[in-house]
Amino acid sequence: MSTPVFLSIAGSDCSAGAGAQADLKTGFALGCYPLTALTCVVSEVPGCVRGIQPMPADFVRDQIELCLASFPVCAVKCGMLYSPDIVRAVAHALGNFRGPIVIDPVMIATAGEPLMQQAAVRVYEETLFPRATVLTPNCDELAALLSCPAPTTAAELEAAARDIAARYGCAVLAKGGHLHSDSCTDLLVEQGGNLHTWEHARTKNISTHGTGCTLSSALTAELAHGYPLPVACARALDYTARSIARSHRFGSCCALNHHGEKEGAIKVD
Repeated sequence: MSTPVFLSIAGSDCSAGAGAQADLKTGFALGCYPLTALTCVVSEVPGCVRGIQPMPADFVRDQIELCLASFPVCAVKCGMLYSPDIVRAVAHALGNFRGPIVIDPVMIATAGEPLMQQAAVRVYEETLFPRATVLTPNCDELAALLSCPAPTTAAELEAAARDIAARYGCAVLAKGGHLHSDSCTDLLVEQGGNLHTWEHARTKNISTHGTGCTLSSALTAELAHGYPLPVACARALDYTARSIARSHRFGSCCALNHHGEKEGAIKVD
């Protein structure tokens, strides 16, 4: 059996816990050959984003077109796209791609820093969301897209996911890691309205970094293997839960902000 190829369109994380680096690690772990088209280079470590350097939009487009022309790409993941010009370039480059497209609407870092220009959100909604096979927003991203408070319960998470699915005509895997509950509830609303729900035990006393990137790239890998969307989601969620439980913990790893103050995050997926 040949190795499935998928393309990650994402930013670069110098701490290697998120972005394209997380996608590469996840893709290889799940038996795929992951390609990357870099949209930005981000100076960050867990808990602190120090700077973002976007790639020229034409260069982003060229990376995508070259990968699609040179490899048998089975699925595509879109992560951090950052600017309106980059979003437009990605949409144009994916114009003839007919495989599954997983969109992780990376807008806000776990530490709270914005990872997308506000003007890019509308372009994202107009050009890429309607083409998505599945969106993978977390609670904060659901709130930003719907201009409402972030969900705090599973019922609110489902309602928000259904609103997004109806608005853009695609499936939504809503991530419940930020819900106020003892377990982690994630749910998939399919295009036809079918609901699938999963629960995983929370890993205690851990500060995560790159979990959303890992989940979306795992989902892309499973779709590249040919699994139906609900099965791919279940497998990706299981993989991510295992990754969190066995993730690296660096006792001396502390981010420093621009004032030289410790931020305190210590974990990298």
